[in-house]
Amino acid sequence: MREPTRKEVERRLARLGREVAVAASERGVSGVRMVRRKPALKPSRGGEGARLARRAMREIREYLKGERTAFRLPADLSPITPFTRAVLRETAKIPYGETRSYGWVAARVGQPRAARAVGQALGRNPVPLLIP
Repeated sequence: MREPTRKEVERRLARLGREVAVAASERGVSGVRMVRRKPALKPSRGGEGARLARRAMREIREYLKGERTAFRLPADLSPITPFTRAVLRETAKIPYGETRSYGWVAARVGQPRAARAVGQALGRNPVPLLIP
């Protein structure tokens, strides 16, 4: 597979603002979604939340350009369940380019028989670009 040209990358990044919605609170980024027509997230208005949303978009652009392999953004995971929060925190520790099984993550969060629950928790991930 060939590397995209700089022009192709720039064209894709120009579309990014229309296809990615970021929501943030004072605590951190609370949502990242791919959208087609209408943003599924409430936009961050003013203050720290808006600053974090702009920073998130900048880091996402760098990631998509191949210039970044890790995000330096706080994630606001307060609205999700403690189990899902534990799963996402453990998943965030997996190094870039590596994978782990749901069973491995389940064991790491102290629930070795909860592999299916880990899969469901990851399916509810509100910040999938930041914590894949």
